[in-house]
Amino acid sequence: MKTEKADRTTSLTPEKAYAQAAARCSVREYCRADWQQKWWRAGLSAEAVENVLMRLESEGFIDENRYARAFVHDKLNYDHWGRVKMRAALQQKGLSASDISEALDTIDAEAYEEVLKALLAAKERTLKGAEGYERKQKLARFAAGRGFEISLVFRLLDMADDEG
Repeated sequence: MKTEKADRTTSLTPEKAYAQAAARCSVREYCRADWQQKWWRAGLSAEAVENVLMRLESEGFIDENRYARAFVHDKLNYDHWGRVKMRAALQQKGLSASDISEALDTIDAEAYEEVLKALLAAKERTLKGAEGYERKQKLARFAAGRGFEISLVFRLLDMADDEG
């Protein structure tokens, strides 16, 4: 069984890697780092990996700017991440600072605040016995853990206190 798996990983050729990536990139966005790690683990040489990646980029299958924009959109709307967490995740994937900044700039400020307000409201319903300062700190820690800017979090919490 182990030798069968070893045979499969060593049989990956640059052409197979390209075909696999082209098919999957047609369905969803990937960045260079996603494929790079996968192929290195599969035993492709660094030179072969780079050649396949360059080909995928030249043919438009991989576009790091497009990937960053899709990542930001999905993480905000589906996972409810803040800018801080998104930036860190994109940096970890090795995207350029300009691609990251451009992607983060596409976030609508009102929609961003609405996501944070909804997240805080949902979390507040789960807090037991916390009031005043303690409640605010728990909510702030929660939102910061989701990657939202602490200044925005406190501004929204202060607004909620003023309204309530």
